[in-house]
Amino acid sequence: NAFKKNVAAIKEKVGDTVIMPVVKANAYGTYLNKDIELMNEFSMVAVAIVDEAIQLRKLGYKKDIFVLNQPYIDEINDIISNDIVVGVSSFEFLENLNTYNEKIRIHIELETGMGRTGVLNNLLDEFIVKLKHSNVTVEGIYTHLSSADIDYEFTNKQIKLFEESVLKLKNEFETIKFVHCAASNGILNFGLGICNMVRPGL
Repeated sequence: NAFKKNVAAIKEKVGDTVIMPVVKANAYGTYLNKDIELMNEFSMVAVAIVDEAIQLRKLGYKKDIFVLNQPYIDEINDIISNDIVVGVSSFEFLENLNTYNEKIRIHIELETGMGRTGVLNNLLDEFIVKLKHSNVTVEGIYTHLSSADIDYEFTNKQIKLFEESVLKLKNEFETIKFVHCAASNGILNFGLGICNMVRPGL
């Protein structure tokens, strides 16, 4: 009931924007990810790793599952066989995807200041070239806002950099459906801007 109340509050704030709940780590220890009827209320859910996506498939969730963290190369067969959408940010992983004769769906992760993962801005043009010569389908673009709860100035810089890169990518790929950067604190403290998806978690 608390979960449904929170979702209703988010819908009130974001309107028709797509809500992709992040249900990693057994939905932050609530185990709500095991309630497939509840998960089926969403067209896409997000997890952290491929194993979590496979568990959802085994429980009967048939809609889209997005893996936030770029998977390992040896998980590509599992990604294909379970029809999982994955975040991609490294040249090496992209090159390995190209060795499979499959149209794997991806979201491009951009590094805007989190300092952990994502395509660096100065490498984006080169990454676009690689993507254009790959067999993946680019369905989304995303980033992580590192300090949306405490540092508004830095977060606004992240959003500005993200939006500039999104416009560049949208000019190159007509297949992009989803743009997302706001997790829970981003939803609460910032506008949607260029994004058409949010990913509430904790």
